[in-house]
Amino acid sequence: MLARAVVGAALAALWWGGCEPKASGDAVAKVGDEEIALAALRQFREESTADYRDPEEGAKAWRFYLQTMIDMKLMLLEARERRLDQTVEFVRQWERERRKKLVDEYAVRTILADVDLAVEGMRQGFATSKWNRMLRLAHIRTTSAAEAQKAMRDLEQGRDFAEVARGRSIAPTATHGGVLDAWYGRGNLEEMGLPLEVGEQVFDLQVGDLSQPLLVGEHYEIFKVLSEGPAPEHYRAAFLREHYWKEFRARWEELTAQLKDRLNARLDGEAIRLLVNRMAESDGQGMLLGPEEQEVILCRFKGGQVTLRDFAETYNAYWFIRSVSFDSSGIAQFVHRDLLPRTLVYQAALQEGLDQDSTIAAWLQEKKKSLLLEALRREDVVQRVEVDSTMVRQYYDDHPQMFMELEEIRVAEVLVATRAEAEQLLQRIRAGKRLEALAAHHTLRTDAEGGQYHIHNHPSERRVFGALYDSVVAAPVGVLTGPVALDEGYSIFEVQERIPPRPTPFAQAASRARWWVQKQQEKVLFDSLFTRLRDQYAAKVMVFEEQLDALDASPH
Repeated sequence: MLARAVVGAALAALWWGGCEPKASGDAVAKVGDEEIALAALRQFREESTADYRDPEEGAKAWRFYLQTMIDMKLMLLEARERRLDQTVEFVRQWERERRKKLVDEYAVRTILADVDLAVEGMRQGFATSKWNRMLRLAHIRTTSAAEAQKAMRDLEQGRDFAEVARGRSIAPTATHGGVLDAWYGRGNLEEMGLPLEVGEQVFDLQVGDLSQPLLVGEHYEIFKVLSEGPAPEHYRAAFLREHYWKEFRARWEELTAQLKDRLNARLDGEAIRLLVNRMAESDGQGMLLGPEEQEVILCRFKGGQVTLRDFAETYNAYWFIRSVSFDSSGIAQFVHRDLLPRTLVYQAALQEGLDQDSTIAAWLQEKKKSLLLEALRREDVVQRVEVDSTMVRQYYDDHPQMFMELEEIRVAEVLVATRAEAEQLLQRIRAGKRLEALAAHHTLRTDAEGGQYHIHNHPSERRVFGALYDSVVAAPVGVLTGPVALDEGYSIFEVQERIPPRPTPFAQAASRARWWVQKQQEKVLFDSLFTRLRDQYAAKVMVFEEQLDALDASPH
């Protein structure tokens, strides 16, 4: 946030001197026609110190934050004096922010409240869902449907599943009766090579049931459910997240369909034909339109319209992540799916006076100020920074402590859903089975190839690994540890290596060093900007010392 940057830059600020004018009301200072109230100063300090300690103590702290608020108002004066709010770039950015706020707020007020009410039903749905289970399976794999039917006939005649698997399955598991080591759940079906459509059928089965032969890749598989256990907590969270956004999307599409009818949205065929030509010329790499073409109306609706410039801006933001057919139907689909919904919701928000809502109006006013501050910072600070390779290398050499690699801990781990499964795997490891081999088939972690990964010895890793981080940090190298109870299951791990802290090579640290040099340069330019603004607008600034002295004497 720019406010944080200004707060940081104000550390070197000099206090305003001069006479002691009288305050009106509870104002502690005045910049131009705007007053800074005591309540606003208290709130600013509270928000600024939410994550950071005061840079000063006692009276100096209040004066520090007041000076910062004054500096920000001076920046606004300068930005308006230079008419930065009238530049094409600023106007477009402001309009984008305004649209986004109104659309998001409209969605919150018309959709999210109802979606939130449906969450309890989603929780109950998961509790009774097939995905609230982990299954232990056995299977028989055959090369053809005919072979699978032969295996089914054997099973229907009462032959033991393990016996049929040993006789007819071509899978490596045939030697031990077709039993699959892993536990299967909704969160790891695809990882274990079981397509979702197959999993849908398998998870309809109860313990002891057999599936019909199912096509899995190039083979046919018959599954038997051996046992079941509860799904881990993170399955429920994933289920709720998925269904929450499905519900939101359904209601969003219902809302936008109603708005298309209510506002009578109609596409222009001539404009679409022009886009077909331009999209073909772009060769799928974005789109360029001439000034006159940008103003061509693509869609009309009650109270507004969509131009080709609106289309181009949306298309250029989506083309690399969204496939768009280069014909009239493809363009129409893109308009209806990606452009019109938010445009019509924005129009509905305006028609219902959402922009006049006091809370939203206040937010918009503060957002516009924030954009102005950012525009001045960009023009007078960011764009004037000059950093060369010599400065970057010098900073790297002068601050070696800032470019040290943290201690790395190489870990091999298997994470499973239940303690019983963890104890069983622990016995197999102690009997000589390699932990990595078991992890490849059993672990619930999706981002650990062969169960191996690195943990950096830094408390921030606790946010990623939870209680496992503390156990790994305390564990000696080469000692099998576990089962460790975690929120997502039970972990068995071994610390394989500890790599001590070491300097980061300059080639790898250069970008970070450049960033720090740039921040140093920006601070110098910020300080210079503040000095100039304080001199330039000195006559417009009044500090009410009597009010400030009373604040100094009050508790923090």
